[in-house]
Amino acid sequence: MPMLERLEKLREYLNGSESERFMNYYAARFFTGKVTIQEDEEIGTLCLENGHVTDVNLGKPKDGIDLAIGLTKEMFDAFPKFKRSSVRAEHRFAGKPGFYIEACEPIRWRQFNCMVAQILRIYSYIREDMPLYYDIPERDPEPEPPANSIDIVRGFYKVVNGVKIYYETNDAPEDRPAIVCLHTAGRDNRQYHGIMQIIGHKYRVYSIDMPAHGKSWPLPGTPAVISDYKTYGKWIWDCITALGLEHPMVIGCSMAGGIVYRIAQEYTPCAVICMQGSHNTRTAAGGDDDNMMQVMMHPGNNIAITQREFSDALIGSKTPQSRVDFIRWGVETETSVVKFGDFSECNSLDLTDRMDEITCPVRIIQGLDDVGYTIEMAEASYKLLTNCKNKKLITIEGYGHFIIIENPEKVCEVIDELFDSMK
Repeated sequence: MPMLERLEKLREYLNGSESERFMNYYAARFFTGKVTIQEDEEIGTLCLENGHVTDVNLGKPKDGIDLAIGLTKEMFDAFPKFKRSSVRAEHRFAGKPGFYIEACEPIRWRQFNCMVAQILRIYSYIREDMPLYYDIPERDPEPEPPANSIDIVRGFYKVVNGVKIYYETNDAPEDRPAIVCLHTAGRDNRQYHGIMQIIGHKYRVYSIDMPAHGKSWPLPGTPAVISDYKTYGKWIWDCITALGLEHPMVIGCSMAGGIVYRIAQEYTPCAVICMQGSHNTRTAAGGDDDNMMQVMMHPGNNIAITQREFSDALIGSKTPQSRVDFIRWGVETETSVVKFGDFSECNSLDLTDRMDEITCPVRIIQGLDDVGYTIEMAEASYKLLTNCKNKKLITIEGYGHFIIIENPEKVCEVIDELFDSMK
């Protein structure tokens, strides 16, 4: 099918059956401008007015690029393998000949990357001459809660370092082993409700909202959120100490997955579980990540919208829809200040030189659908645990970055196994 014919079909979808989702979830109704697609030597441009495609043309706009993305034919052929996600494609192809992203100014791409991602997704189906979404697998059904699950979680505050910190717990008896749970970047401790529900009858479970997250108060002054890993690790242990705990199991996901290694190096947990994390997420100043960070604080950037496609790209293909919906709701509650602080913490983290100091039991859980924290990163962390005698790396097919929400059942199995191994 020639490029112009593909573009006409793309216009038909975007102005027709896909219009409502395109306009609202992907925020196209705020876009007036041009989007250019290149595949090898073929180039075409969509002209849009408030999200409505008004014209399609071959070639680049004569007045210059507004938003553009280019892939080779070979890259487009591989696009289905990356779940037709431009985020996943960028992770795979960035820096390779034929792949590029161009914008008239950085904030423009940041504001409308989700819209471009959906344009590219639909285009990929058109070039295959296949129905939209034909290859999306059916998600797993929502599991029934176990018979002995708990339904009540209690929230409370403690003042830590002069800041009101919000905790949740299942109020298990004092003689049960204690677990402290740490949330992902930008989110809050509600991520652990599923785990509390499943294993709350076995263990004392606590989850923490870090400063400026969820229901916890911000730090006094500016910045209101922790932005380096050393301070972050100390805050976590201060929050644990405030509970009167000396040797809890500490588990964390994503950003908090990496910080559990710091906890194991500096403090006295009985064991740690790293989920979708890494010992090293440091980035170089001045690179693409640094540019993205600066744009994140732009007054024209609403990350509740602009993070949607990125977050969707991290979710596993098997994750039950109700859990997908909750993860997406988490995106809607994020703020630029908090996200900037958390990403700054991630960008500062490098524990490589001290991984051999970790001797407590460690479990690494890796959902294989995570494009942000990959299996290669998990394997690298595992190999550096040279003095840890009780360690395992567990991989989970079909699940992704938010494993604590996506598959708490599997996480609870690992928790049980880890405690059993320590008896």
